[in-house]
Amino acid sequence: MARDQAEPTEPKKLSGRLPSHSYHHSCGYSGVLDPRIGGNVGSKLEVDIAPDRYELFLLGEGEKKVTLEVETRVPNAALFTFNKEDHTLGNLLRDKLTRSPHVLFAAYQVPHPLFAVFKLRVQTDGEMTPKQAVVQACNELVKELQTLDQEFTKEWELKKISQEGGQDY
Repeated sequence: MARDQAEPTEPKKLSGRLPSHSYHHSCGYSGVLDPRIGGNVGSKLEVDIAPDRYELFLLGEGEKKVTLEVETRVPNAALFTFNKEDHTLGNLLRDKLTRSPHVLFAAYQVPHPLFAVFKLRVQTDGEMTPKQAVVQACNELVKELQTLDQEFTKEWELKKISQEGGQDY
């Protein structure tokens, strides 16, 4: 049989590992190389992106929770990077900051959804620094959350008491 008339062979199985990310995510590739068409057929990319749960909130060796970068292009502005935090805190802080009379601008951004990091940009009117505004907003949020916790606990206890009272009859 001539070389160009060779019998078709079974497609070769191809599989391998791609480099993993910093969160120890694993990626794999599997597909079939078909020599008849000189290419890949039915390829499939398998991605396992679930980090360990503790990696989402525990800081690693040498990691800081918040870093501050002063903006030089805009007066009284700074960029805060919050590590191991997400939209929950970002939106709370942004909302609290925009309600402050001394804050001219506050916005946050999550650069990538797979990494628990957000960047908060704050500009003030000069009567307080952006750092003071963020610290004040954090303190106010902690007080509000403590009040919410107390009110919730009180309502929960009242509900338990009312249910116990109804069972005696």
